[in-house]
Amino acid sequence: MRPSRGCIQAGSGAKGGMSGASAERLQVAFRLHLVPFCALLWFSCWVAPAAAADAQAQAAEALFRQAKALMEKGELEPACEKFAASQALEPGLGTLLYLGDCHERAGQFASALATFKAAAQLAEERNDDARKNLANVRATALEPRVPTLEIRPGQQRQSLDLQVTVNGSPVSRSELGRPVARDAGRYEIRFSAPGYQSFVSRIELKNGGSGSAVINVPRLIPVRGAAASAERDQPSAPGDADAGRTQRVVAWVVGGTGVALLATAGVFAGLAASKNSDSKADCDPSSLNRCGPEGVRLRNDAKSAAGLATLTAVLGGVALGSGLVLYVTASDASAGVPEAAFMAWRTPWL
Repeated sequence: MRPSRGCIQAGSGAKGGMSGASAERLQVAFRLHLVPFCALLWFSCWVAPAAAADAQAQAAEALFRQAKALMEKGELEPACEKFAASQALEPGLGTLLYLGDCHERAGQFASALATFKAAAQLAEERNDDARKNLANVRATALEPRVPTLEIRPGQQRQSLDLQVTVNGSPVSRSELGRPVARDAGRYEIRFSAPGYQSFVSRIELKNGGSGSAVINVPRLIPVRGAAASAERDQPSAPGDADAGRTQRVVAWVVGGTGVALLATAGVFAGLAASKNSDSKADCDPSSLNRCGPEGVRLRNDAKSAAGLATLTAVLGGVALGSGLVLYVTASDASAGVPEAAFMAWRTPWL
């Protein structure tokens, strides 16, 4: 069967010289391919990012709704994590206020106070006086109930290389000698310096009251020889609750990005299927490789969309899998610990 007029047979090529009619057909075909190529380029630069942004917004909205449902059931810890993940994907003033309320209900007063203060600042930037006042009122009510921890330097001379960590997180020099707001819970404070034995103090902070827990920096005992080397080579203890909570928030962010990419892959896959189906109308039914210019254009568009769908699906799967691994491997809070030594209390526990 001979190809119909105006059709392009895939895999065929001309031998010898090219007639004027053939050259004219090639020029027409080139012009017909140039327009869809430019359209596809425009789609990749503008439409595809917009679709990805829309998918990310949908993922943030889904996390927000899940968080509200969990909070209504009283499952506060996962609810706060989902609010934080939604805020990371698409920052919003309303989400920030919900996150602060979730922290307060969970008894994490220091986190709630910081969140409400951030919401008040964001509301001021957006000229939202109503929600600014709401955030300020919530923060003011929380301040006297937030427990604080003060690590007070001792009078004795200490090593200039003194290192202080709280649950594995380093304490900066600027935080020494002043009360620092912290969530209620158990804390391990480690004091270490090269050539000295480490000292560990454990305390439990409780909500309520206006007193501060004060820990005096202890006098470290020097070590000699191999003992000093072993002390320097000993790895520092990893953080417990704070590190695990941060890792779970990162897990939700990474996983949410994976969901957004998978949604974008679905958009591209649907577009590829549609283009491929439309191309069949301009092709020879007995041989699908024999297509007119419109059929060839639609088929090329379908191949490009399918390639983008495959790429975004792979990236989305990797991101979603990484988020699951981060969430599963996040550490939990430590078990019960004894009371600390070398502590001075400004006021007793209430």
